[in-house]
Amino acid sequence: MRTLQQSPSLRAVFQQKIDTKKSTKHQEIHERLGDGFLGGLGSFMFEFKQTTNKFKGNMGEWGVSLLLQSFPDTWVIFNNAFIPTNSGSLTEIDHLIIGESGVFLVEVKTWKGSFSAYKDKWKRREGNNWVAVDNSPTSQSIYHQKMFSQWITSLMPNLPNGFVAAPLVFPIATWIGANDCSVPVLQGIPALLQMINSSPDCLTPMQVQAIAQAVENLILPTNTKPIPKPKPVKRQNPII
Repeated sequence: MRTLQQSPSLRAVFQQKIDTKKSTKHQEIHERLGDGFLGGLGSFMFEFKQTTNKFKGNMGEWGVSLLLQSFPDTWVIFNNAFIPTNSGSLTEIDHLIIGESGVFLVEVKTWKGSFSAYKDKWKRREGNNWVAVDNSPTSQSIYHQKMFSQWITSLMPNLPNGFVAAPLVFPIATWIGANDCSVPVLQGIPALLQMINSSPDCLTPMQVQAIAQAVENLILPTNTKPIPKPKPVKRQNPII
């Protein structure tokens, strides 16, 4: 499998967005705790948690990327890839894989413990209790799938239906129970490899190359306007 990279300018744009969010979070901490010792401690703990989570995430993504290298050179992978959204910004995907079996937008969650999900609503186990998870990882993956499909089909309208999958992978979780979620939920990297290997071919080598080039050469337009939402259909009241 060949590893390709996007323009560093995309990382700079995305990092600016992250820095803005972090600055807002620090401001909220100081407004709540003050500018003294407690505020400084709160900011430190926030940064420490962010750094720890990023390190764990990077280690998990590195392990997935390493095992995926067993695929043939006709396949392409982008690690920490960026794709455009319909609001003119960027969203990040842990691993964007392109091959004859389709496009796989792999999200890696290095969560420890036990988790359950039903229809994209997630809970984690804490002792004998199940606590709701605020940010649904499967909802995030289906969003990635929609954004990528919308963008790439606007460039190449003749691509087959259902060629984009967005599996969610938990490489170190103790237990995962997921039912009726919007995207595949997989426990362990071997399950991801099995899913990709068992997927039937749906793209030609030329389509694989064209999609890879589109991702590699992505430039975020400065004047992108959000795509308007479809207007709701007015329903007439039934005649009784």
